This record gives sequence, C-alpha cells and structure tokens, in this order.
Amino acid sequence: MKVLFLVTRLPVPPWRGDQVRAYHHLRQLAPRHDITCCALVTRPPPDGLRAAVEALGVRLEVVPLGTLGALPALARALLGDSRPLQVLLYLRQGACRRVAELLRAGRFDVVHAQLVRTAPYLPEDDRTPVVLDLIDALSANLAGRARRERGPMAPVAAWEATRLARFERALIARASRSLVVSARERDALGGGERIAVVANGVDTEAFAFRDGPRPAARVVFAGNLGYFPNVDAARWLVADIFPWIRAALPEAEVHLVGARPARAVRALVRTPGVTLAAAVPDMAPELAAATVALVPMRAGTGLQNKVLEAMAVGTPVVATPSVAAALDVTPGTHLMVAGDAAELAAATVALLRDPARARAMATAARALVEKRVGRPPLPRLARVKASDISPPCTGGIGGGGFDGPCWRPATCWQPAWPISWPSRCVWWCPFRSRKATSLRSASPRSTTTGPRCCWRSWPRSTSSGSTRRGQCCRPVRTWPRSRPLPACRPSS
Repeated sequence: MKVLFLVTRLPVPPWRGDQVRAYHHLRQLAPRHDITCCALVTRPPPDGLRAAVEALGVRLEVVPLGTLGALPALARALLGDSRPLQVLLYLRQGACRRVAELLRAGRFDVVHAQLVRTAPYLPEDDRTPVVLDLIDALSANLAGRARRERGPMAPVAAWEATRLARFERALIARASRSLVVSARERDALGGGERIAVVANGVDTEAFAFRDGPRPAARVVFAGNLGYFPNVDAARWLVADIFPWIRAALPEAEVHLVGARPARAVRALVRTPGVTLAAAVPDMAPELAAATVALVPMRAGTGLQNKVLEAMAVGTPVVATPSVAAALDVTPGTHLMVAGDAAELAAATVALLRDPARARAMATAARALVEKRVGRPPLPRLARVKASDISPPCTGGIGGGGFDGPCWRPATCWQPAWPISWPSRCVWWCPFRSRKATSLRSASPRSTTTGPRCCWRSWPRSTSSGSTRRGQCCRPVRTWPRSRPLPACRPSS
C-alpha cells in the first residue's frame, strides 16, 4: 500500500518515546509498503538525519513549521478555538496547504498520523482511511500532571486535559482505527473496537542481554529528563527514596540518564551519590552498567520504554503499580512492584543484597521480552492497517448472496477515461469467475453491487478507451445510501 506517515518529530535519532515508536514502525513497514514520511518539524533537519530516515527505505518530506506561527495559533485558544494547545501549537496554514498538496499528488491508500497534534493535517474528506497512533491517553496524562504540579502550570494542565479529552474522542470517531500502547490506555479513552492495542517492542539486538559483573549498588533511572512525569519521578527518587536506600546501603549510588534534563533535575547532582548523564549516544550501555533500574513513576501514561529496555539488557526492574499495569508481567517474577517510597526502597535494597535473585529476575524478564514484545510488533500493525480500509463482509451485499471476504483490491488495469460510477477503480473479485468486461458494458446481473470485476489479464486497450496500469482503490463513501457499501480487504 501507499502510506503517508505523519510525524511531528523526525524518527531519528530514536530518543523520545514517539520517535522510538515511529522509527521501529517505519523500519518494519517499509520493506512491504510504499511509505512517504512527512515530518512536521519546527526547523529543517541536517542532511545526516535526512539520510538516516531515508536509509529506512522511505521517502522523506520535510514540512518546516517554524516558531513564529506558534503565537498566532495560541491566540486562537484565547479567542474561543476549542482545540487543545497541543494541536494549536503545531497548526500552520501554510503547512496545511503543503500536506494537502502532498495528499492530492500522492494518492495514498492510507494515512498514518502520530499523536493528536497531527489532526489539522488529516485528509478533509473521508475517502482516504486514517490510522491514528495516539500512543497513550494524553488527556489522562495531563490530568495526572495537574494533580502533581505545583504552581501556575497546574490549572493550565487541568484546562488542557479537559480540552484533550473531548478532542481525543472526536478524533477516534473520525479515524478508521486508533492505536494505543496498552489496554489501560484504551480504557482511559473509552474503549471500544475502534481502538487497537499495538504494544511497543524492543530491539533485542541493540539492547542485548548482559550477564556479566555489575557494580555493587548502582541504581539507574533513565528517560527524557525534561518531560514532567520523568522530572517528578527523578525528584521523588532522590528526595524520598534514595535516603532509605542509602540508610541500608551507604555505598549505593543513583545514576540519572536522559536527554534535556530540566533545571530541577540538574540540581539533583548536588546530592551525594547522585550522578547525571545527559544526551548519551546509546542508552543500552548505561542500563547494562546498573545493578537495578528503579522506575518510580507517579504521573504519566503509556508503556514505559525504559522498563522494556532495562528488562532486555538484563537489569532487574523495580517500578510503581502504574508502570506495571501497562505491562503483561508477573510481579515478583519479572519485576518488583511497590507503591510508596519506603516500599520502593525496600524492594531495591532486597535486589541489591541478593544478586542471585536479581539475576533470576533479569533472566525471566529477558525471556518475557523476547517472547512477547521483543518480536517485531509491526506485522500486527500492518494487519490493522489493512483491515481499517474497510471491514470484511459479514453477509451478502447487493443481492450477491455470499458471505466472507468480498472486494479484494488487486493490481489491475484502471480506466483512464472519466466514468460515472462512484469509484473509478477496477477490482479483482476472487469469488467470481467472470471474464473481463469494461465498466460501461458490464451487466448489473453479472456481478455484485459495486465496481465491476476484472481479472489481471485486463487488456491494455478496450473499445471504450485506453487503460493504464494502476493501483486499485476502495469504493468511496458517496456510494448511494440505498445500497450497502462494499467492503474491501487489501492483501499485504
């Protein structure tokens, strides 16, 4: 299929959660589909990053947004625009026109859009199916931040959470299918069949298991250290959890790793035993050099990549219940789960004092990663995309009297002359053994309701006009309301 892949951050280097997800989606979808990655970014990326994206096997279209347009966009919120700030910050009229031109020229089979901020760039009509990768419930994330935040940002976060909750549900109703990383996120968004769970995976070669000697008592916390949930977790770790650990093990140390550390995080290194590594080129060695990975998340949603990566390299994990809830794990076997500061410290100390138990937990966690999330997650995503163009038939349509899958698009000959049918496409119907006929001469009695059938041997020219090789498309939604809409299921 021809796919337009909309992102608001370049997927390389894959540092942040959305970049990691987009990177692996593109890496595994590109060999099987014709993908154009449209990056809506504030400034043009350097040539090296462009080449890294194209090396994945996709075409890259960069649409610069700039920063000057953010203020007029935010002013719309004050003037009554009900869309979330997340959306308005990335809204530029010039960029909308550029993406619309790309959609018209590309004739894409499906649009994959990542995050709610890409909403203004979705197709205006409903002819092109949209797969919306929300990743997590951002409204729930902001609501949690509003509860944790202190200062003027708390009411802003609460206000944004309310706007996001309405907007997310409207987007889900509009999209053919929406994707999230866990069942918890799906439930937070209202559940339903329109939301599919596509969990994150781990590159088990990049994050190889390490079963060698480790420091005696090094605790690591990794992530984007400029992101509020991670900032909150790092501060809680150093201020409330680490003193309990050091009281039991004076030699213990905390190592914070991540890009863009906030001022509050940088200040934590003044605490004895706390170190900081910002913007490391490779996260795997940092995780593999630790004794325990502590993930004390209190805010935030989604599936924490930092947990999966630590489990992959063989570092035992201690996490809060909200982190474990997004994973299909068994507490006590794959990781330790604790709620408050004292319990988190006690679980961490228990693993630091018992290397054999820590090693057994790390081995079990690695096996789980390889079995459930270490495998490529994109074959499932590809099936979701294919089915989202239209669901399979559940009964006969147009009086055809058949059940099961119906209109299956194939590469066939597409008429180049204007026709009056709602769809210009020619379709291969695997359940019919009709010989090829032109659209205009096909008898309504000879085929089912919808675009007429043709075989792959459709001639290069017919009495009705010339034809050209082209991709089949789906029946458009302007099909007469008195007739059921034929469904199609593209072959991958």
